[in-house]
Amino acid sequence: LEQLRQENARLLAKIAQHESLIQQQSTSIQNLQHQLHLFRTARFGQKSEKGVVPEQMALQFDETYAATETPAQAEACATETITYTRSKKGTGRKALPKSLPYIEQVHDLSDDEKHCTCGCALTHIDDEVTEQLDVVPQMTFRVVHIRKKYACKSCEETIRLAKLPQQPIDRAIAAPGLLAAIIDAKFNRHMPLYRQEAMFGEANLSITRATLSGWMIKSAKLLTPLVKLMIDDIHQYDIAFADETPLQVLKEKDRAPTQKSYMWLFIGGPPEKRAFVYQYHASRSHQIPFDFFADFKGWLHADCYKAYVALGQQEHMTHVACWAHARRYSVAVAKISKKEGLAHQIVTLIGKLYHLERGLKDQQATPETVFMRREQDAKPVLAQIKALLDDAQFKVPPKSPLGTAVFYSLNHWEALNAYVQDGRLEIDNNTSERAIKPFVIGRKNWLFHGNEVGAQAGSILFSLIETCKHNKVDVFSWLKYALKNIQQAETVEQLEKLLPYNIDTNLLTNMRTIPEIIMPQQGGVN
Repeated sequence: LEQLRQENARLLAKIAQHESLIQQQSTSIQNLQHQLHLFRTARFGQKSEKGVVPEQMALQFDETYAATETPAQAEACATETITYTRSKKGTGRKALPKSLPYIEQVHDLSDDEKHCTCGCALTHIDDEVTEQLDVVPQMTFRVVHIRKKYACKSCEETIRLAKLPQQPIDRAIAAPGLLAAIIDAKFNRHMPLYRQEAMFGEANLSITRATLSGWMIKSAKLLTPLVKLMIDDIHQYDIAFADETPLQVLKEKDRAPTQKSYMWLFIGGPPEKRAFVYQYHASRSHQIPFDFFADFKGWLHADCYKAYVALGQQEHMTHVACWAHARRYSVAVAKISKKEGLAHQIVTLIGKLYHLERGLKDQQATPETVFMRREQDAKPVLAQIKALLDDAQFKVPPKSPLGTAVFYSLNHWEALNAYVQDGRLEIDNNTSERAIKPFVIGRKNWLFHGNEVGAQAGSILFSLIETCKHNKVDVFSWLKYALKNIQQAETVEQLEKLLPYNIDTNLLTNMRTIPEIIMPQQGGVN
């Protein structure tokens, strides 16, 4: 009997061990199925996170935990009908800008056609005008500097030569307009230098990629003081944004070409004078944002990367987490789970928060109004989300897809709620996400930077270009004007007037004006 008892205990222990193993394998299978679905969706499915339609998914399985609905939760899941009026855009072709230069081509009837069949001559009564748009690709022209030279015929010793205007790059054939066009083409239009080299070659201009690269590096060095002033402006305001993205640099000191570097993005300043500063660094070290924000006091919008979380624990800073990131985890589960599950409830509630923010933005509400509406309408919704998360944390496996979504929000709950404390704050970090996207698009075209010097120059030029775009300043015109005038700026005040958000836009009106061109004689030398 004792042997049977021992054998029974051994078998029960083995059964418990197998059940535990089965549970682990079941969780692993579920996680793998979730990852497989994400890969399939990324490859073949809808990219947008706006709509969650489980019926369209080929793979579906139950959530590990389906919340028991309370009346408040049932109300959260109820379908909300929103009625709004949308103004329809006008259709048809838009008129061409009258500021464009133009040529006239007059089309007339032949002499025979100017007579009526009755024998009378036709009289001109009106002109019918039709416009087309034409282009001369990459219009380039020479700037011939003629410097007058004078001499004294009496003593025959004095000879004076008119000075050449100061150029951005000494002894270079590149005028400010050409430098601006090259920088704009690469970092704003994402055109690699080898393509620009080919374009110049088609115009019988021999300008190598190395020369183009050297011009951009020297231009970036010339414009560096402006970026330093932008950093000061970020430090002087109490709201900032941060993000980072990988960058490949081939020739870094003491590093292999395959090692990953990073382009960091820091945004700040008042909304009407917002500065965008990119910085190249060889790592993703916590010290980088700590050094940048050493003199900063206020709110930092960022994702929940550990560096930003640690930075938010400093006395002089408060971390404002991103609800778009928190929502993303729940959306991934909601796409493949039952419609009445926890993930769908959370996505629906977050949708209410965003609906409130869109309404306030459309109304152009003041920060005071935004604060009051968040106190009144957002906080109750946040309380509902917190109640769902608190109830779920004891019922879902932490490493499951749903558990990842639950514990991400719980671990960063204080930072996710920080945005309601000030009406100037935003619900997410999408400002940084949108600003980092042009760099990512460009990276897909030119793939990498050759060395550290090129990466540093790229960060300077990207900073100025994105700042121009945000403040609705024409990139090419600003670059041309800044390169032409920055060497004449002798004081900090004069440099500050050149910043994209301080520039007098009237000064940029002539930067795209086509000058009077002297056409060379056909077959001759001019």
